[in-house]
Amino acid sequence: MFKKPWLLYALVTTLFWGTWGALIEKPEQAGFPATLGYIVWAITMIPCALVALALIKWKLDHDVRSIIYGLTIGLLGAGGQLALFHALVEGPAYLVFPIISLSPSVTVIFSVIFLKERASKRHWLGIALSLTAILLMSMLKPDDTIIKGYLWLGFATMVFLSWGIQAFFMKKANMTMKAESIFFYMMLSGILLTPIAYLMTDMSQEINWSFKGP
Repeated sequence: MFKKPWLLYALVTTLFWGTWGALIEKPEQAGFPATLGYIVWAITMIPCALVALALIKWKLDHDVRSIIYGLTIGLLGAGGQLALFHALVEGPAYLVFPIISLSPSVTVIFSVIFLKERASKRHWLGIALSLTAILLMSMLKPDDTIIKGYLWLGFATMVFLSWGIQAFFMKKANMTMKAESIFFYMMLSGILLTPIAYLMTDMSQEINWSFKGP
C-alpha cells in the first residue's frame, strides 16, 4: 500500500467522507439551517487552505489557466455542496449519499471522451450497473415524515453531476497545478458563494445559535 500512496489517500478520503456524510444532518436536526451550515463549512476551509499554502511555501499557482481551473473546480464543488444541503432537507442521507458516491462514473465518461482514456468492457459494465442503481434507489414512495416528494432526487442528481465533472477538471488541473493551489481556489469559491447561501436562508424560522448549531 505504501508503495502506492494514492491508494492510502483514497482510503483516508473514503473514511473522512463517510464520517462526514453520517454527521452532516446533525446541525439541521439541532435547529441550524442547512444554508447556514454551508457557510460554516466554507469558513472551516480557510485554516485548511492556509496550511496547504504553507506546505508549498506560499507559492500559489496564479497564472490564468490555473485560476480558471481552480475556480471551475471550486464552483462545481461548492455549488454541489449547496445542492447537497437542499437534497438532505427533502430526503434522507441514506438515499442521497449512495447516489452522490456514484459521481466517479461521470468522471470516467468525461475522461474517455475528452482525455481519450481507455475503458474496458468491465468498466462500462460497472458504470451501467451504478447508473441503474441510482434509478432503483430513487423508486421509493414519498413519505412526508421521511421523504418529501421527489425534489431530493433532483438536488442529489445535481450533486452527482457537479462532483463528477469537478473530479474530471481536478484530474486535468493536477497535470499542471499543485494540489495545494487547487484547494486554495476551492476554498475561495466556497467563500464567494456564502452570500447566496445566506440569502437562501429563511431567517423567520427559529435558529439555534448555541454551540450545537454552528
